[in-house]
Amino acid sequence: MVDPVSTNPPRIPRRQALGALSAAAVAASAVGAQWPVPAAAESPRSPYPKGIRPTELFVVDRAGLSDDEAIMIATLQGLLARPDGGRRQGPAIYLDLPNGYRFWLDDLTERYDLPATRADDPWALVDRFADRIAGYVLYRAADPTINVATTVAGVLGGIAVAEAAEETAVDHGLRRLADVRDRDDAWAWRTYRTKLRNDLVIEQKADPEVGMFTHQLRDYATMAGAFTFYDGNSDFRRSVVEDLDPDAAVLGWGDAREGEDAFVGVSSAAGVASIPGDWAANLACLSGLPAPRLRQRAPIRPRPPGRAQHQVAFVVTDGDNVQWMLNDLPTGPNWFASPRRGTFDVGWGVPPSAIDLAPSVLDWYYRNASAGPHHDRFVVGPSGGGYLYPSRYPRDELDRHTARLARAMKRADLGVVQILDFESFDDPDLWSAYLRHDQITGLIYLEYSRYDGLRGRVRWVEDKPVISARTMLWDGLSSPDQVIETLNAAAADPSSADGYSVVMLHCWSMSLDDLGHVVDNLAPHVSVVTPDALIRMMTRYVDR
Repeated sequence: MVDPVSTNPPRIPRRQALGALSAAAVAASAVGAQWPVPAAAESPRSPYPKGIRPTELFVVDRAGLSDDEAIMIATLQGLLARPDGGRRQGPAIYLDLPNGYRFWLDDLTERYDLPATRADDPWALVDRFADRIAGYVLYRAADPTINVATTVAGVLGGIAVAEAAEETAVDHGLRRLADVRDRDDAWAWRTYRTKLRNDLVIEQKADPEVGMFTHQLRDYATMAGAFTFYDGNSDFRRSVVEDLDPDAAVLGWGDAREGEDAFVGVSSAAGVASIPGDWAANLACLSGLPAPRLRQRAPIRPRPPGRAQHQVAFVVTDGDNVQWMLNDLPTGPNWFASPRRGTFDVGWGVPPSAIDLAPSVLDWYYRNASAGPHHDRFVVGPSGGGYLYPSRYPRDELDRHTARLARAMKRADLGVVQILDFESFDDPDLWSAYLRHDQITGLIYLEYSRYDGLRGRVRWVEDKPVISARTMLWDGLSSPDQVIETLNAAAADPSSADGYSVVMLHCWSMSLDDLGHVVDNLAPHVSVVTPDALIRMMTRYVDR
């Protein structure tokens, strides 16, 4: 893909931006100055802002809310999490949702000893925290103006209120800050550009025609003061990502109807990473937990391989996906809740951004990982600090990205990085950008289509391996029996790169039961190890 030509409008000076508003909005902007945009996470090198540390939880059952009530409460969540006035801790709202979110709620109340109070009347919460609310931003229900309202609420320190609830909002003592019912995302970008973050934007569907999201991500967007938009794969979207800081991030998900590379490629060319997260909730609260340096269980000290053995590591796909980590991964019977987990070694991809976005969640996985005799170990999902195509990233921004990535990996005790790219395996300069960092011990290369297109080829860069997937478990593309046949026929020579394999397990079409069938039918000379152990074995024992 050719680097796009910038079509950015010039930055709007602060006075001009204010002059474009109505008198009421100008007054609201002055109020909004009391609600400063949070800085980046506690490490100044991270692009992800953190909410204040929660001291108590007000738990709201999402099932008991209408969509518009959930949107209102999500923006209130964000306001409560903002570190305004020097606040570093305080009460938080937590939306009670099924699956993984129950895990994290239990974790917050038990491990972190946070008191939790049921608070299922949304307007009672508005009354309780009225001193934190500057007013309301009016939008049209089931309409893309939800995104405009989310953006403006973050700037002005308000909550988003649907037009049908305006009278109720007034009855509760709130004043209108802005009416965005006839506005669009481009207007919000032009008008508030100088007051929005330049290192993070939120891409979130808000149109019933393309699949509308309600509360998801709006708590974090409001807390962070981030532009929230969705415009498909348009020139406007391109201009937004091109106008961001070097190595900025887009949290959410774009228009993948013509393939996810349609938007990830544009972002990559602009030096912007993508964090899949459009279903994510409660990040304003979860991000506020302490983020010490975490440790995986049972550090791997690989045993010397046998003289006639083949080493294989299995890695579960989609480790870039923060929403999956929050929601289905811990509870799904195909994945972390599978009865087969712990009966063989397996690697799980995780997003290193979780060390700032949801550190207690990442810690839960580490604490609950199998640690003997078989191990769960964690590696970085594609392609580092976010989903990006390294070959399309500007080289100086890739250097910035990998330096930031190495620091995050050290905090999260991660060493191996998955790469997803297009026909770039033979470009050693790309991999040097990663592997020159001591924290990064090796790379697992996946061709965009198919992941196993290079059939296990290996390169050495900075005296570390870049190993491509030899095969994969993917329904309709490669069956368990085909994987068994490939591995049982593979070379049994630990001194050769051919003596090592990485196999990807496609999480959406295959399960740990399918993987268990493979492991149960491997030949005696095939040894299953974790991906970090495999990388260490290759580094130590392969002749090169």
